[in-house]
Amino acid sequence: MDPATQEAAKLTIEKLSDGGIQCLRFAGTIDEAFEGKKLASTVRADTLILDLGDVNKISSFGLREWTDFIKAVERNIKQIYIVECTPKVVDQLNMVKNFAGRGLVYSFYAPYRCDDCDTDRTVLFQVDRDEEAIKSMRPPERPCGTCGHPEYLDEDPASFFSYLATQPHFELSPLVAGFLETNLKYSVSDSPRRLQVEKHIEGQNTYLHLSGNLDGSFPREKISEGLEGTIVVDVSAIGSIDPAGAAEWRGFMAMTTPMVDHLYLLGCPPGFLERLTRPEDLSENVSVISFAMPYSCPKCATTSSRIVDLEEHYDIIKFATPPGMKCTDCKGAMTCVASESLLSHLPVLAQNKPSIDSKLRKFIKEAQQRKPAKAIKKEARAPEGMSRGVLLALVGMPVLALAAVALMLVYLDHNRQNAAATAQAGTDNGDTVRAERPEWITSILPASAYCTTQVNRVICVGVSSFCDELAAGRIEATNAALEYMTLALSLKIEDEAFTKQVIPAFAKTREAALTALDNARDDPKSKAFDAALDVVRNGRARVAAALRQTGGVAVPATATADWWEEYKKQDAPDETEFKVWVRFDLSNDAIKLLVDRYTKATAAAGVEAITAFPALAWSHPTVTGGAFVLTTDDGRAAKLGLSPGDVVTAAGDTPIVTAADLAAALTGANAPAKVTVAKPAPAPAAAPDDSAKASDDKTASGDSKKAADDSAASDDPEAGNGKP
Repeated sequence: MDPATQEAAKLTIEKLSDGGIQCLRFAGTIDEAFEGKKLASTVRADTLILDLGDVNKISSFGLREWTDFIKAVERNIKQIYIVECTPKVVDQLNMVKNFAGRGLVYSFYAPYRCDDCDTDRTVLFQVDRDEEAIKSMRPPERPCGTCGHPEYLDEDPASFFSYLATQPHFELSPLVAGFLETNLKYSVSDSPRRLQVEKHIEGQNTYLHLSGNLDGSFPREKISEGLEGTIVVDVSAIGSIDPAGAAEWRGFMAMTTPMVDHLYLLGCPPGFLERLTRPEDLSENVSVISFAMPYSCPKCATTSSRIVDLEEHYDIIKFATPPGMKCTDCKGAMTCVASESLLSHLPVLAQNKPSIDSKLRKFIKEAQQRKPAKAIKKEARAPEGMSRGVLLALVGMPVLALAAVALMLVYLDHNRQNAAATAQAGTDNGDTVRAERPEWITSILPASAYCTTQVNRVICVGVSSFCDELAAGRIEATNAALEYMTLALSLKIEDEAFTKQVIPAFAKTREAALTALDNARDDPKSKAFDAALDVVRNGRARVAAALRQTGGVAVPATATADWWEEYKKQDAPDETEFKVWVRFDLSNDAIKLLVDRYTKATAAAGVEAITAFPALAWSHPTVTGGAFVLTTDDGRAAKLGLSPGDVVTAAGDTPIVTAADLAAALTGANAPAKVTVAKPAPAPAAAPDDSAKASDDKTASGDSKKAADDSAASDDPEAGNGKP
């Protein structure tokens, strides 16, 4: 082994700390040089996270030191979680007793292989998201990130999953889930990160503590209702922020700030700080009290999140300079390791210098130290007409603020008099009766859809309207999920030609259809609602068909999961109707393939074109494939009558499905003399002012495009796709 390789194999350990949580990130070879007991003596935390994603080897002597480390550290630690286990670490879990001690494995890498292109890679599994595949020892095939053909687990599933399949089910606490999202860029399953709200009022002061993910379900109206005086919003436990969540937060601020004397933001995480405390977000009566910054101690090799008080360090912060901090362990000087963009944002905060008197500081301190009241256990009894499945879902939820629960009850299907006869979950492999909805269902609004971004995939869920037949509900929910998947995909495409030419070609038509449906929801028995629903159903069906026609192997062939519920009809109690949820998972590799498919341009005969994006089926009703023209010259393209923005569906008698089809047709020996261009539907009429406002007020439903437009313009599209 050459010296460089030998040096690279040496073990390095990075420490991350935030409150009562500490993370040790191991990289290199764990061998006899690893001093397990010595390292254990330096761990001071309630929860320890061990990141083994860069461990390339564990020697026999290193294994002994590791087991000594686990025995020593678990004496003083309440919880241990292990993440990013490499296949070599999984081997040790399977072979060595007590390798993890009482630690729980949250994520691990599995080896996958594609025979078509002779490629090997590792795929990250997460126990909350992939529990079914792990327990059944049936890992799914997935599209290869190189060639798009199916790739498979390159291990015997029974052997590889032998330890992991026997691990008990567990859920992360909101604090641990937030640490993983903030520090290790994990997207934790919805259950532990659903938004929770705590509220404390004393005199003219109100303290709000928000914890969980900020997405399109943020109940801005309920939280802002009745706020007055001085408001302190503690956002220190906010996790991921998707574009729809950012739009909902700005809506909350716009509704709240005119009603209150002053609003203070407390403990802003870096992601929140950069995205939601821009100059336009901080009005005269909005100030940041404190925010979190990452600091590193070179002596202890520890990186920790430290809270910075803006008023205390104002004279330094206004010059975009982070204040000095001392290490809590060695008392040595720490170095701020924040990004340049975060540091350059500091002067923006200084423009609204907070002025906190002693009484308000005392109130904040007491509110932060206040323990939540323990829930009193009572026998749960369903209100007359409430679905047993709905009741159990509510009882099983974490304790939420009354505002959040009230928001959920607003959207209960039909109303409480519309009783659910049964609640069952089904898949293509057979129906299984269950007592409560699965965690991936986060919206119950009929005829809607939503997507959430996970660590290595996007999950898209479609919700049907109430249907007389189960099969019709499945079709509607499937089309809704796939249509929304195209929206999530469009937000991840940064190609300039796509954003300037393709998105405007369908966005207004889509928005008009969904806005009309939202405006008609108040009377679901009206003709206006039926007409609006038909338009949306048909549009989604066309987009889904186009996605399947042009997306290739990257588009999921079957749903990941589904769920259906049967209800008694309100106006005909002897008859029933169905509502269906269908879930599709789209891996990051599949997303890359689709982005490339819909942005890769071809040029022939003076025509530059890309494969028609499926969402164009909103504005071009006859399109299920084709080529979208980007540019043309004055030669043959002009003779063919082509212009930028045209969608070509045929060249002569040859159907055009992709841009490559058009290029081949125009350059062949028998080049056609004419082409067929799909005609767009009539442009939708502009919505009146009050209708536009109604659309703004309903972005939490999961289908208003305004949130996506606002966020796409102001937020990083890779940050997530929630409920635009």
